[in-house]
Amino acid sequence: MAEPAHRRVAQVRAEARRSGRVLLEPLAGFGGVKQHTDALTVLRDKGTADILPTQVDSQTRNLKFDEVATMLAEHGDGPLPLNGYPIVNHPLTVTRDLVSTVDRPIELRIGSTDPRLAAEMAFAAGISSITAGPLYYLVHYSSAVTVEQSVANWGYVFSLASWYARQGAPVGLQVHGLGNSTPFPASLLGAGAVLECLIAAARGCRHFAVDSRLMGNLRQDVASLRAIRDAVEHYLAQAGVDDAVVTMVRKTWAGRYPADEARAFGLISYTAVSGMLSGADEFISNSVQEGVGIPDPEANAASLRAIRHVVDLLGPQPELTREDEGVEREYALITAELHAIVDAVLDLGEGNPGRGSARALELGVLDVPFAASRTCRGEVVTARDSEGAVRFVDFGRLPIPDWCRKFHSDAMERRLARTAKSVYDVVVSDIFSISNGPLVEVAE
Repeated sequence: MAEPAHRRVAQVRAEARRSGRVLLEPLAGFGGVKQHTDALTVLRDKGTADILPTQVDSQTRNLKFDEVATMLAEHGDGPLPLNGYPIVNHPLTVTRDLVSTVDRPIELRIGSTDPRLAAEMAFAAGISSITAGPLYYLVHYSSAVTVEQSVANWGYVFSLASWYARQGAPVGLQVHGLGNSTPFPASLLGAGAVLECLIAAARGCRHFAVDSRLMGNLRQDVASLRAIRDAVEHYLAQAGVDDAVVTMVRKTWAGRYPADEARAFGLISYTAVSGMLSGADEFISNSVQEGVGIPDPEANAASLRAIRHVVDLLGPQPELTREDEGVEREYALITAELHAIVDAVLDLGEGNPGRGSARALELGVLDVPFAASRTCRGEVVTARDSEGAVRFVDFGRLPIPDWCRKFHSDAMERRLARTAKSVYDVVVSDIFSISNGPLVEVAE
């Protein structure tokens, strides 16, 4: 039986895009069914969440279903010592009851290069969206899986999602692109998002909620969301996909959070300001307790209410216009770099984004700083300039246009000229700048 429209993520996102309503989604996942249901209920009622999460545990992500089965046998219906919801091991009827009980659209959040069985269970249970990352989950979650394996596994999920759509039950995808918990270039993030959308669209998927992550510099964060949206729509249209629904997500900082809860509230609220000035359609939020351990549902709900208040305050106000010289400059820079990377990848794959991505990662045309996967060359280095914007320190083998290279190099020269730190020390300290504050010390 198909879920009603108000419990389908893709339809909720599409309607919000039409109406201008901004959606909120938290992060959460618990092992026990009652524990997870209770948490989602708190996030729905006290957090005013529009979309509810179901984060999958590490054992399930790594296909260790027998180990989960042993835990279930030992703990019964009580809380499980897992860092997420083991959707494969819980009976399908139980998860269907959970979906019906919370009565909100649910997105499966899964960090895996092989999500096939989890996706089957989720879609059959009425969970109507999945975080999708054949490239993202490869470079950040796996050291040994090949690009071809990850793309093939995710291709099955995309085909399954397309089948559900043909039955009248559209499935949403929340597309990660390429990014991690360090100062990360928007052009690389966006290039990965474009390629993942193209890989999924070739299998028939049409509903994409695309990441645009907070990096801290307001002008750059505003420009990045718009540049990534425009690029995704451009390349989908170029591929002949004219019926896609693309919405933009501003995610809160994915790295280390301040241990001081008051400062964490400031960071989350700042994310909301940057997203509203960018024209974000949705916020996906961490909790203010991220810096001190595993967040409880009440803290997650409080974090959502903080964002909701900012959204309400800024809702009637216009976005930060592109006439702002700094925003326009960043938009042009991100767009030029993003297009250069995607075009090079598609050329390597002779139009096939999956094949091109495999070749590009091998050659360094796609690359990620601090990647977990051996697939990446890891030659790219990034840091912040004197205004806190993310810049390339080393371009590796990325096909970045010459004028963009000069811009980055000049910006970093100005930063380095005012500090006694080495390049290495700057790169390392910038990784923690958002949690420590400020982005760049006034006098280094």
